[in-house]
Amino acid sequence: MTAFLRQTWYIYVRNFKTWIAQPAIFIPSIVFSAFFFLLFAAPLGGVTALEGFPTDDYEAYMAATIIVMTVVFSGADAAMAMLADVLSGYFDKMLLAPINRMSILLGSMLIAGTRALLQVVIIIIMALILGVDFQGGVAGIFLIILLSTLLGVAWAAVGLMIAIKSKSAQVTQTSWLLFMPVAFITTAYMPKEFLTGWFKWIVTANPVDYVLNSIRTIVITGWDWGPIMLGIWVLLAMVGVLTLAATWVYRRETA
Repeated sequence: MTAFLRQTWYIYVRNFKTWIAQPAIFIPSIVFSAFFFLLFAAPLGGVTALEGFPTDDYEAYMAATIIVMTVVFSGADAAMAMLADVLSGYFDKMLLAPINRMSILLGSMLIAGTRALLQVVIIIIMALILGVDFQGGVAGIFLIILLSTLLGVAWAAVGLMIAIKSKSAQVTQTSWLLFMPVAFITTAYMPKEFLTGWFKWIVTANPVDYVLNSIRTIVITGWDWGPIMLGIWVLLAMVGVLTLAATWVYRRETA
């Protein structure tokens, strides 16, 4: 076990250095976050006057949306990172090395969690600068970072499955299209009570929305444990199911 953890650590450090050395990989997500804050928060702020809207600060409402969207789309980044190793031949070299093959997968998933963590910290700082008041306080901010990191790991598993299974630049480059419905068919812009028809039904069936609602509750309400715990349980189930699926695909493709 000690050797496995050490191997995973080395692969994690290598992936981290590769990621941090290429600012073009993570800068767009930060720009994307700032763009959404500026594009939607101010123009749509008037909707908070609607009866029943959960907060009078739309920027606070949007903060959770930006966090979750950024983390979900990071699954495509994980796919591209894995594909780069596959196409360069480095992935095959690691498979031939005298190491536990699962350390390769785990190291990639951990770097995805780190990526999500750093991006979310930047978004939270941005939100604080814009005047968002996190009702959950400092402890709430730490919980948001933890939940976002786990969500990053879960969606990295999806991206890694796409890269490992397809081994195709075309398929992997367009994988972000698969993440769009998951991110946008949620209560990203309006509470569920304001939605109707088929859209509301799909939002109810989307597990990511429960995580989004959990994070949003911490931001705009504070420690309301009902929606928070529901989001946590759904998130843990997502992490478990998607990690098992990624492990199965990985073992199958590298056997």
